[in-house]
Amino acid sequence: MTLSPRQKLFGAVVLALLVPGLAALQGASASTVARVLLGLAALGGIALWFVRARGVLPSKFKAAPRLHVVQRVGLSARSGLTLIEVDGKPYLVVHGDGFARVQPTRRPARVTPRPSLEAPSESPAVLS
Repeated sequence: MTLSPRQKLFGAVVLALLVPGLAALQGASASTVARVLLGLAALGGIALWFVRARGVLPSKFKAAPRLHVVQRVGLSARSGLTLIEVDGKPYLVVHGDGFARVQPTRRPARVTPRPSLEAPSESPAVLS
């Protein structure tokens, strides 16, 4: 069950209003109960973060990499050419000792195959 941010906020407000009243009925001070609940919430958050960081639980949001190196080519011992994609747009980067130049590229045009000049025949032609 997934709660929306609005539902989570509403639940936190209800707990914040109910905790002092329940603490007064039990004979404990409201500040002590609030400290214990805050400490438990902090420990739970740290434990959840640790479990997600280790990869046991999958994360809900996985951002795709914005930069992708498609291909690298060495032009000489000290310079090279790299094709990269940034947010789906291709760029050529010429780089070397102390310089780099970025040039946006155009996507190749779609090539549609031409229809063949010879029509396929169903049966061989008979000359008479």
